[in-house]
Order: sequence, then C-alpha cells, then structure tokens
Amino acid sequence: MPRFVEPPGTPEDLVAVGYDGTTWDHAVLLARGQVTTGERMPSVELMPDGDPAWMPEGPSLDVDALIIDDPLTGRPLSGAQFLDRRLCTDGLLVVHRGACVYETYRNGMLPGDRHVNHSTTKTLTSMLVGIAVGEGVIDVDTPMADLIPELAEIPAWSQITLQHVLDMASGLDVEEHYEDPGSMYWRYADAVGYYEKDDTRPRQGVLGFAVTDLTHLIEPPGSRFNYASYLTNLIPIAVGNAYGIDPLALLEERIYQHLGAEAPALLNVDDHGRGIVEGQLNLTLRDFTRWAWPFRDDGRALTGDPVIPPAWIEETLRASESRRAAFQRSDYVDSFPGPHTQYHNQAWILDPNAGVMAMLGIHGQFCYLDLPRDLMIVGYSSYPDQTHPLMGASMFALWDAVTRAVEHG
Repeated sequence: MPRFVEPPGTPEDLVAVGYDGTTWDHAVLLARGQVTTGERMPSVELMPDGDPAWMPEGPSLDVDALIIDDPLTGRPLSGAQFLDRRLCTDGLLVVHRGACVYETYRNGMLPGDRHVNHSTTKTLTSMLVGIAVGEGVIDVDTPMADLIPELAEIPAWSQITLQHVLDMASGLDVEEHYEDPGSMYWRYADAVGYYEKDDTRPRQGVLGFAVTDLTHLIEPPGSRFNYASYLTNLIPIAVGNAYGIDPLALLEERIYQHLGAEAPALLNVDDHGRGIVEGQLNLTLRDFTRWAWPFRDDGRALTGDPVIPPAWIEETLRASESRRAAFQRSDYVDSFPGPHTQYHNQAWILDPNAGVMAMLGIHGQFCYLDLPRDLMIVGYSSYPDQTHPLMGASMFALWDAVTRAVEHG
C-alpha cells in the first residue's frame, strides 16, 4: 500500500527571501516550489518494486548547440539559451529509438529531485482506465453517476459518461482561468490545499468540490472540449470503485511497481486522503520518462512488463471528426498550430494521423511523443506564468528543432 507522508512544513529560514507556503509559486520562487510540494501538502508515496531499469545510452544529441528560431525576437538562439531563457528549463530528457540521447538539469534542479507534474499527470493517471477497460472491469460509456455514488444525486451527472470526462467534454458549467482570481480554479485550489492556511479545519477536497461546484449542465456532453482539471480527480475514484480497491493502491500495484522506477513517486492528497491526480504527482525526470514509456513501446514498461493494452494506445490516437470538431469549438483552438488537434483520454493528440501526442502541464511540464519517429522529449520547467502563448510557441519550436536534429543526425 502507498505510504502516507505528513507535510513537515516550509523551513523558516526561507522567509528571509520571501518564500513560504503561500508564495511558493511566485515566479522568482517557483524553481524551489515545484520540487518541494511535500513540504506543504499531505502526500502518499508510491513505492517502486525491484531494481531501477536504466535507459540505454544512444548517440549523443547536443541540444545545447542546436540553433532554434526564437518566437519572441525572430532571431536564432542556441539551444542552451533557448532552454534557459525561453522555457526556464529545470530538466530535459530526449529518448530516440529507445535510448537516452540527451539529459540535462538546470535552474537548481538535481537528478534525484522529485519535480511536480502539472497536468501531465492526467495522461499518466488515465492509464488506469486503459487497464480496467482491457480487463473488462469498466466501460467508458458508463455514466459517472453509476460509478461514483456521491454524484448520483446530481441530475447533470446522469448524462455524463466516463468517456466525456476523459475527453474534457462534460458539458458542465466549468472554466479554468489562472489569470482571474475569481475563477473556479482558485476556489478549487483552496479546496484541495495548494496553499498553506492558518485554519486547521479539513478542506472540501477533490470530491467535495465536485459535489458542490460541478453541478450545472450548459451544453450536451461531448459537444465541446472544455478543459477542467477538477474532472480528472474523479477518474481514479471511478476506477477504484469498479475494482473495489483503493485507487492509490491501484496506481502503485498496477503501474508504478512495473516501471523500474528509481525513487518513490510522491502524490499529493487532499485532507480526506484522495489523490490530486490532475496535477500533483512528483517524479524524478527519469521516472516521469519511465511512466510515459509504455506509450512508445506498445504498452510495455522499460522493464519489459506489459502495463497498458496496446489497444488503449491505438484508441487514444484514433482520429475522430467529432472530437476534432469539439476541439475546434473550444477556447484552445488558437493555441495549437495544426488543424487535426483533438483531446482524447486525457491526452493532447496533436496530429492523430501522424501519431503525435503530448502530455502538457502549466509552468512548462511536457512529454512530447512522435511515435513513427520513436522520439520522446520530456521536460520540466519553471515558466513564470501558468500558461502563456510564448511558452506554447517555445515548446513547439524546441520539439521541431529536436525532431529535425534526430532526423538528420
């Protein structure tokens, strides 16, 4: 079973530089805040099993020496300048043809640091659904109200299936605007405990927030992509209920213990012990790569263990005109350059026809997968804003430069 870890609190000597449990995500402090979530939030550790599985080393790719067109100035920058100045990189790892060809740690991050995954966790967590579907334990077309009893008394949820939640197309009245202090997002952040407070009473938590705030249907489910992190936390609860097993134990037993991980994963939980899986999974850069590995190897982990059914990967990448149309109706259409982008099974499918997908998180966390080229680019960053058009453009520029380099290398 996962091991519970109490938060020890933020070291008092950091107050002198303005750092505490309420300021950790300020731009100048973020590089520390993202590798220390366990100081301020209760957590569980998912334990590895056996010796670490190490990635083979491949022909070296000197990303620092690449020349990358800067989307801000229009001028060429070296890869080193680009990583530091445009993406505020903490760590970057490139896998080509199953071998590590580049690995770097910057901005104070060390290889053993467990960096928080913001929203890249969504895709990693959805692997549980793939396992459950493959074993016939769950059907993605089941209404969420049938899977989670607490939702059964809310009329809106009778029409929302697990697949609608997986695709962020619930039809609910939800929004996620980080720049707006009145946004639903900031009520949620308080409900799950992203920031320290003096009040010791338990907060609502992930399920309590869903029951009180995710209650109004404003459009037919499936008709429009409408990103809402709060939905993701319900996915492992639904899967755990279907199995009759604690969902955090499922994450450990069915996924993490098969990856050949080098360190325990740290998953922040709410005041009720439920996992905040929409974006609070802390992993070393290599363990993030290991968890994403099955997507590039037909569902197998780096250890060779089968983790998710290949059919789940095929389905995730399957082109769908209805999903593409739902994405085209969303607020995100201008942020992605291609006309084929869709969101499916908690993953950004950048081009289903080309086999290209990504896991994305605020402040610049990502895993880019180009399956035909067998290329995986995994990154942690401390970008000053949660999201920004320049950050997105810089990610695409990096991915393009690395792709061209491995093709011509």
